[in-house]
Amino acid sequence: MIKVFYLIDFFVFYLLDIILGAIRVAFDVVTPTKHSTPGVVKIPLKADTDFEISLLSNLITFSPGSMVIDVDPDRSHIYVHVMFLENKEQWKKDFKLKFESRVLRILR
Repeated sequence: MIKVFYLIDFFVFYLLDIILGAIRVAFDVVTPTKHSTPGVVKIPLKADTDFEISLLSNLITFSPGSMVIDVDPDRSHIYVHVMFLENKEQWKKDFKLKFESRVLRILR
């Protein structure tokens, strides 16, 4: 039963992430000034199976403004291109706390 709650929690979080990301990207595209601060972030992973890494990678790539560009051969890190990267460390922390932990909570 608790997994159902985790699944609903993730669904709501992910839906809001997609909506807010789409609005932010669209705003950057239609305004004359450039608001984006693109960059690449190397993120250590707790996910260790192919399925977990693939799912995380796809979910990140489906979110507007971010895209997984590589996975280390030893599957310990992923490299993510982020369109709005103001602070690398904060982005990593947010990803680990908000995204990866929610996905792993559902899968494990």
